[in-house]
Amino acid sequence: MRAGLMSALGSAARSYVDDVRRWMARATMGYVVAVGLMLVGAVSIIAAIAVGLAAGFHFLAMRYGIYAAYGIVGGSLFALGLLGLLAGRALLSRPLAPVPRPHRQVTMVKRQARAAAPRLLTAARSQIPGRADPISQALAAAAALTLVGWIVASRNDSAPKD
Repeated sequence: MRAGLMSALGSAARSYVDDVRRWMARATMGYVVAVGLMLVGAVSIIAAIAVGLAAGFHFLAMRYGIYAAYGIVGGSLFALGLLGLLAGRALLSRPLAPVPRPHRQVTMVKRQARAAAPRLLTAARSQIPGRADPISQALAAAAALTLVGWIVASRNDSAPKD
């Protein structure tokens, strides 16, 4: 009997650990995506600076021409890098989802305890033959009082009224 209750507690604990493990995996994946976007942004900014320097040099050397394209490409890489950094920053600044609560596991333990209670009461009663345990005595007394109250109430309802 106790083994069933312990098994229920163990399975509820395992279930809760699985919920927390899934929550941690989601949180970790969010950080991985955010760091990846920030790395792309950082690499893009470094590339933009390199292209921009080359384009600026050639722009000044030739005033206008093919090297204006370098400026456009460098500006585009720079803008892409800024967008990546801002997107990564936005992902990192989001509030984290709350840690899951063990509501489902508590319900499961309650259900198991309700199922195990009659077996535990029967086992306790079978250990002392001829003597009811205190819980059974209290339940029998409550049932008797309820029956007496019901009989008295039904007699009062059936009495003739003036």
